[in-house]
Amino acid sequence: MKSYFGVNYTNHWNYNISPGDVMATITTGDRVKYDWHTTTQLAPNNNVIIGAEHETETLQTATVSAQNVNKAGYMELQSQFRDRVFFTANVRQDDNERFGEHPTFRLASAVIVPVTDTKFKGSYGTGFKAPTLNQLYVSFPAFFFFANPNLRPEESVGYDAGFEQPLFGDRVRFGSTYFRNNITDLIQSTFDPVTFASTNTNIGKAITEGTESFVAAAITDRLRVRADYTFTRAVDATAGLELLRRPKEKWSANVIWNPIDPLTLSATVLHVGSFVDGNRDFSILRLLAPAYTVVNVAAEYLVTDQVKVFGRVDNLANVHYQNPTGFLQPGLGVYGGIRLANYDVR
Repeated sequence: MKSYFGVNYTNHWNYNISPGDVMATITTGDRVKYDWHTTTQLAPNNNVIIGAEHETETLQTATVSAQNVNKAGYMELQSQFRDRVFFTANVRQDDNERFGEHPTFRLASAVIVPVTDTKFKGSYGTGFKAPTLNQLYVSFPAFFFFANPNLRPEESVGYDAGFEQPLFGDRVRFGSTYFRNNITDLIQSTFDPVTFASTNTNIGKAITEGTESFVAAAITDRLRVRADYTFTRAVDATAGLELLRRPKEKWSANVIWNPIDPLTLSATVLHVGSFVDGNRDFSILRLLAPAYTVVNVAAEYLVTDQVKVFGRVDNLANVHYQNPTGFLQPGLGVYGGIRLANYDVR
């Protein structure tokens, strides 16, 4: 048996000033999370995990002071049989101070076929997501956007099925997975053409489904490449319209090169296809936001087993794009740092 205990603390401070504001709106708050879990080996490659979480979130503005507490307990079984059959089952019970108790579960399995080594995999499960305190209480009147304290939690049922195929001694691997989620009370921005105000509301039912595909190859022992492609259909099942801010297509290509043992160089091209959106104040309810492509590069150098230096450049071409519409995303960014460890720095 092995037990783990963790504490995570996050403090946030947001300063927002809108056109016409005499003073800025300042929002503060924090999140404290305690988590514990124990892993017990019942037999080789067969483990049971039991855990619990306690999370407290607070929010303060000039006019609002709010808090929410979520407690959860969970259990998971992880089983493997003869390196060919894998099975995972878990159940979780959330007790949310504002939204009550919500049980969820997930079942997942995979089978590797002898001779071809084809892996078939699938899962089925349920989900629960409570509205955030920001969604419930933080408004931006200058943009006619108002919080909705009557939001309900999102709940979902989802499943997926797919395969992976290795070739040439696993130097090449490709695969594809189909997924579908049926969501109840999805939280979505809506606009009132009479009052010209927008807010978040729960829509009755939504469906997201699609495929995720990839191909990866080790060109040499020092050069690896990978490409991923995702197609998503996301619709409001009640209105029959595409959901906002869900691009149908997204793809990426990644290259990793180790010219010498301590040095790792990588480059990634990310493309996000066009998507339906509203403009910043939702006076235009539906428009087609353009696609965009960004390039990121990175490098790491292992000085010793205890010291690693690293750097990266995001949005190398300084592409100007908005996601969501009306919110310009960062341009060229350069970052660097150092990692230290007593052994085996990651």
